[in-house]
Amino acid sequence: MRKMTTVVMLAALAAVGCSKTDKTSDAKTDPAGTTVKPVVKQEAPVVTGKDDEEFGGGLTAITTATFADGEAAYHAKKYAEATTIFGAYTVRRPDNAWGHYMLGLSAWKSGDFETSEKAFDKALSIDPRHVKSLVNSSRLFIDQKRNDEAIERLTKASELDPESLEVSRLLARTYVAQGKTDEAIEAYKRVVELHDNDAWSLNNLGLLLLETGKADEALPLFAKATELRKDVAAFHNNFGMALEHTGRFKAAATAYTDALTADPGYEKAKLNLTRVEAVKTGPEEPFITATVSDATSK
Repeated sequence: MRKMTTVVMLAALAAVGCSKTDKTSDAKTDPAGTTVKPVVKQEAPVVTGKDDEEFGGGLTAITTATFADGEAAYHAKKYAEATTIFGAYTVRRPDNAWGHYMLGLSAWKSGDFETSEKAFDKALSIDPRHVKSLVNSSRLFIDQKRNDEAIERLTKASELDPESLEVSRLLARTYVAQGKTDEAIEAYKRVVELHDNDAWSLNNLGLLLLETGKADEALPLFAKATELRKDVAAFHNNFGMALEHTGRFKAAATAYTDALTADPGYEKAKLNLTRVEAVKTGPEEPFITATVSDATSK
């Protein structure tokens, strides 16, 4: 009886939808570049059931929401609502990789990792070169500490978009999480070579070099990072540590003072400044002996 009622509803609504007197908006173009017919008020409802299970539940029984509606919900940070909308959208447009991508993104943001992974995988099955699905599914894996899988997808994304700042950053971050310091250093060097004004990557590379006993190579990186972002106390503090490690105690004191100017409550800088001010020093060595390009070429 339920199936028969549904068939009758669909037939009746389809007949209304075909009326010559219908007024619709112009056709829209999905992000994938495929022109689709606009969704009209009389569109036959999407009857879900098994689809609810496939997409992790939460789909309404009848919805006519558009891709733009889903994007609006996502940008308003209504991630559960966006997940519902894009879940229904992908039932209507199963071959559109962008719909599955946005479902994956929305579900990830709403904490539904299972639905998110399925959606990203579906997007990639439709378009294996969909870089955004590769990148954001890697973020999902990183959140779950599935670092090997994240590296696999990021490596492929890097091959497709070798100059991507985001991809190189995520590769470096994941290598750090795995404890693969050498690989992380190389990944950050690649970022800095392509984007020498990325302060956080300069700082992060400097820290890795400092941790591996290469304070001299770290100095120009921290110097550039503090030049770019004078407001970040951590950058000044890290610069001070590199200066201190190379025996430049007066310069280190200046860097720690700059850190406290940026953030007067930064306890690490307070302790570090107290320590270096107690050190009796002779003439200072040259401030910096290398350039950023020197550091990244080694």
